[in-house]
Amino acid sequence: MGLIVVPILLVVIFLYIRLYKTLRKKSFKTITALIITLTATLPFTYDILITNLLSGYYCLIAPPHPKTYIGKKVKYPISIYWEDNVYPGFNKEDRELMIMNYLDGKHLRMMALNGPDGKIYVYRAKEGEYKATGYKEKAYAKAIMKRVKIYTKQTMPKTNYTVTYNEVKLPKFVRHFLYSDETKVIDNKTGKVIAYNRRYMRFFYNILPDIEVGGRYYSPEPMCGESHLYYDGKGFGYIGFYGSRKHYTGLNKYLYKKYIKGEK
Repeated sequence: MGLIVVPILLVVIFLYIRLYKTLRKKSFKTITALIITLTATLPFTYDILITNLLSGYYCLIAPPHPKTYIGKKVKYPISIYWEDNVYPGFNKEDRELMIMNYLDGKHLRMMALNGPDGKIYVYRAKEGEYKATGYKEKAYAKAIMKRVKIYTKQTMPKTNYTVTYNEVKLPKFVRHFLYSDETKVIDNKTGKVIAYNRRYMRFFYNILPDIEVGGRYYSPEPMCGESHLYYDGKGFGYIGFYGSRKHYTGLNKYLYKKYIKGEK
C-alpha cells in the first residue's frame, strides 16, 4: 500500500472510530453503535464484501479445479501456435517481441501467431542464426520477420502445440467486480490439454483506488490462479511457453483503455 493511499485510509478509519465513539457517548448500546457505524461504511466498502464473496465462489466452488494445472513439461516444443483472443492477436511489434523471447531455432524452430487482422503469421528459425547476428536481438528478429509466411487458420502448417488465451465471460453482475481469463496449452498430437491457468482478478476497491499508478483495469494480485507463468530464463525446461504471450502494451493497461476509456 503506497504513501498516497495510506493517509487516506487512516483518515477514513479515524472518522468511523470517531462516529462510533460519538454514538456511544449519546447512550447508544454497543451493538447498535456498531450496526450504525458498519452501515455508514457500506457506500465505501460494499464492493469489498461482494468481491470477496464472489471470489470465494469462483475460486473454491466453480470449476476448474485446480485453477492452475501443469501435467507435462516440454523442453523442446519445436513448433507452437499462439492464439491470443483477448487483445486480440499479435500486432507487428508484438510479433517481433515474441521472436526475440522464444524463437531460438533450437527449442523452438517454428512460431505461428494470430494477428489482429485474422491472419496467421508463421516464422521459422535455425539454430545458430541468433549467434550469427552477434546476439543482437533486434537485428535477429527483423531478419526473421522478413521471411514471414502468411496463412489462414485453415491453411497454416501444423504445429506440435497450441497455446490459447481467452477472456472468461463472467455474468454481467460479476463483471462489475471480477475479471477472468484462461490460458491453455494443447498437445496437438493427442488433442489433450497438458496445462492451463484460470485466474480471477479483482478491481480496485472504492476505498483504495488506483491513485499511485493509474491506468490499470484490475488489481495486479490474483484472487486465485497464477498471475505470471512466463518464460523463466532457463529455456523451455519449465513449460516455458505456458502463458508466455508477449505484448508491448501490457494487458492491464490494454483492458483499461478498452473497457474504462472506451478505446477500441
